[in-house]
Amino acid sequence: MPTKNLEKYSAEEWEYICRRFTNSILNETEISVLGQNAGVSWPFRGSDETPSKYIDFTLEELDSVPGLIGKKSRIKKLFDILRETLAFDDPFGDLADNVELESEDDFTFDQILNRMGIVCDYPAGFCHFSDETIELLASENPKTLIDIVHFGQSLDQSAVVGADLRAFMNSLAHKDERGVRKHIPYRRGDQGLHLAEAIGLIAEDLDEALQAELLYQSGAVLTDDELALREQVSGSNSESQLQSALGKVDEVCEWFAVESADLKELFSSEDRPERFFLINDAPRTERVALALARLHFGVRESSAATTGGSIMGKLSSLFGR
Repeated sequence: MPTKNLEKYSAEEWEYICRRFTNSILNETEISVLGQNAGVSWPFRGSDETPSKYIDFTLEELDSVPGLIGKKSRIKKLFDILRETLAFDDPFGDLADNVELESEDDFTFDQILNRMGIVCDYPAGFCHFSDETIELLASENPKTLIDIVHFGQSLDQSAVVGADLRAFMNSLAHKDERGVRKHIPYRRGDQGLHLAEAIGLIAEDLDEALQAELLYQSGAVLTDDELALREQVSGSNSESQLQSALGKVDEVCEWFAVESADLKELFSSEDRPERFFLINDAPRTERVALALARLHFGVRESSAATTGGSIMGKLSSLFGR
């Protein structure tokens, strides 16, 4: 039964809360963070201050937990934070605790995506995760973002693999825009998915040495560290990486057709296209994304009839280096 049908601060309510958190994606989230969303402050901070620290205790046993001994008000705060977390967007609590409801799909994250203006059918291949997680997802063959999210909901929280997928799910649950942006092109401070961030994510996936080479070719002044990185560029590996990255740029530009047309117009008019990427709020990402976009709209289109030659060679041709 939902917590609203239980007596507040009762042993029965505590048992219900513990049961709901046992397999929750929020079980390893700091209580102080959960408290911020619930509007209740928690006096302790630290990576071990999570619901999992407390949910194995009965209500009676909580009185003997260090930090809670003789602190009825803190135990009530713990109740309040976890209760409000379960009630977040009416997802984690009210769909639970009887057989019929447990058999239904949990549309929590569908609602979260909708409220953040994120389309559920965003292609799964445009999402950014570690190679390990991509391999894990391959077994499920997800087609869209919501397929990934639904898989993430079913992921065992104790599993070693898929850590960045769990982090992504956690970021969605908390509407942590910066955390969400690490995996999909979400626009922080606004809503929805956008091309500038999509190309920015592709840029961030490149090896740092190749990023430095792209910056050099585009005429950017490199730091000593970036110059050292550039010396590590491997011709064949960089060529393969760049080919793959440009293929992805092609795909996201096709998906974000309207924004892609706007960006192309900026290049055509020479109206400072770098401003298009400032929203990434990361100087290197902005500059590397700009270089990739120039390749997409410049070399790759203007040299379509050219045979032979490498992409790295075309870099020099485009930027005059």
